Amino acid sequence: MGFNKKEVNKLLASCHRRCCICHKFCGVKMETDHIEQKFISQNDSIENAIPVCFECHAEIHLYNDKHPRGRKFSSEELHEHKRQWLEICEKNPEMFIQPLQRSDVGPLQSLADELKFNVAIKQYQDSNVGYFCPFEVKQFDRSLNDGYISILNDSLADSLTNTYIQIKLANTALNAITSAPCERDRGLAKNRLQDVLRIMGTKIDETYKLLKNQLE
Repeated sequence: MGFNKKEVNKLLASCHRRCCICHKFCGVKMETDHIEQKFISQNDSIENAIPVCFECHAEIHLYNDKHPRGRKFSSEELHEHKRQWLEICEKNPEMFIQPLQRSDVGPLQSLADELKFNVAIKQYQDSNVGYFCPFEVKQFDRSLNDGYISILNDSLADSLTNTYIQIKLANTALNAITSAPCERDRGLAKNRLQDVLRIMGTKIDETYKLLKNQLE
């Protein structure tokens, strides 16, 4: 059934569409999450709802219990975050007089968006032989450097790692095509690129779907 829409609207207004954990202004980039997970509690009351940004939503749900690092969010802590923030919003409305800057999405949502774009590149190159476009890797590098890959479950982390290995190999082959000194070298580089794309197959699309399912 989900949360009652009218009660959600009131809750979003009460928190001023700011995340109850990090307090960033979210605008439309906000989740109304179950504090005690629905598949366990079946609790759709508004008391079990907490407004959070995409990044904190990912932090809450992508903790790897098999290889724990840091401290996992508990339902008790989430209830307390919500209580404290709604109390601050109610008692200190003057803090919202100044315009608030919009926050960007979290690194894992940005990684999902990057993967979606890379899926489109792969599909284009499959149907347009001879026309090559480099894949994007910035968000994967960002997530890797910031430690976000390590908090994912093993199967998703392995899928992302293996997919981006192929993506980076494809970009290396593409660079070789553009910098080749002669037609023979360009032909060899094109063959290497096609081999990488064949190995990649549908894995890039499967990895994107895995990550989106985790974020949702």
